[in-house]
Amino acid sequence: MLETRLPVPNVYWNRDGGTRLEAISAESAPALVGRFAHVQQDGDRVTAIRDQLGLNKLYVAFHPDRGVIAANYLRDLVEAGIAFTDTYAIPAGSVVTLDPAARSGAVRNFAALPTRAGSSDTPSKTAHRVCELLDQGMGHLAALHPSTPVAVCLSGGADSSVIAAYTREHFPRAVAYTYSFGDEHLSEDAAAAQRVAAHLDMPLRLVRADRQALLAALPPAILNGQDWRDFNVHAAVVNEILGAAIADDHPHGALVFTGDLMNEFLADYTPVAYADNLYYRLPNLPPDRLRTHLTRGIQTGDREVGVLTAHGLTVVQPYSWATTELLAMPEPVSKPLLMTHLARHRLPGTTLRRPKVRAQIGDVGSDTGVLPQLLQAGITQPRLEDRFRRALGIASSADLNRTIRGGIHKPVPHVL
Repeated sequence: MLETRLPVPNVYWNRDGGTRLEAISAESAPALVGRFAHVQQDGDRVTAIRDQLGLNKLYVAFHPDRGVIAANYLRDLVEAGIAFTDTYAIPAGSVVTLDPAARSGAVRNFAALPTRAGSSDTPSKTAHRVCELLDQGMGHLAALHPSTPVAVCLSGGADSSVIAAYTREHFPRAVAYTYSFGDEHLSEDAAAAQRVAAHLDMPLRLVRADRQALLAALPPAILNGQDWRDFNVHAAVVNEILGAAIADDHPHGALVFTGDLMNEFLADYTPVAYADNLYYRLPNLPPDRLRTHLTRGIQTGDREVGVLTAHGLTVVQPYSWATTELLAMPEPVSKPLLMTHLARHRLPGTTLRRPKVRAQIGDVGSDTGVLPQLLQAGITQPRLEDRFRRALGIASSADLNRTIRGGIHKPVPHVL
């Protein structure tokens, strides 16, 4: 009565900092830090458990003959004969007892996000705790993977540079990977990444791609990134290019550390103007509410974990270990000050204060970003949605919007 298609590995550790890998269960889940999705059969029912942020995607469907079918990728449910509109998500931070006969589930939350961010009035102590969590998590993984190849996605911005510094300390043989558009031009971010890697004495692999490579990366970015919204697809394209390069270098797998998620925790996003249009608009919310709104949206879309896992890589997002602490940072958050504290004198101040030029945008004053390149190729937001719908057999925009509402995939019908 249970079929599983769960290729995405769980990456978690115990809150007490120990290296013993505790089994995932309804009882242990509240004490686990990281990302995980777990499904098991319990008699005539099925128990499904998902991490606090929903980093590991966990979709389920009810089949009249086969019972519960669970998957990390929507494509696997569709390939199993399930209509997209009949797919459900296990809510983030919850244990759900599924009843296949009733096609419903009893939901128990064990890790809810706050309504508003900024509950702490001691930012320095909070930052110190974040440092402890980063060290504990890195130490756990280093003990668990003493000989696994390690890569760091390094953009040259503060978020990824801080993670590179921690990775270099705990994994001395780690290699940084950075992306740049074109064969000759070196993007501002790639140049900054080179400087950070040199400062940390870390080898760096420069991964170049032209427009044709971006277009070739688009189908897997949409399918494995499980999203059609422009910002997430554009980010997934870059991760697809980096993931392919890392997998070529390490065909038997690698740990891949990223600086993702800090932007959501601090609402460190801004809309982008290009060709008289504004892209990547944000909801008009106060900063403390915007931070939790963006964080809640992480549970849908798979621009990092889904894309890189499809290449046989194991993704590690260390900032997720400090979700509670980072959301507790009071407004207004001074990001340069926070990153300076987290860096612990291992990075130059210019790196920690440098405004990042996102790969989706490209260099200031040029068209080298993913956004302008795809737009010039006619890949607009409606085209992205069309490709997403065709990839998953979604008949109409209405079906898509009924299944993913307000950026969240519809949850399992629940009973009290």
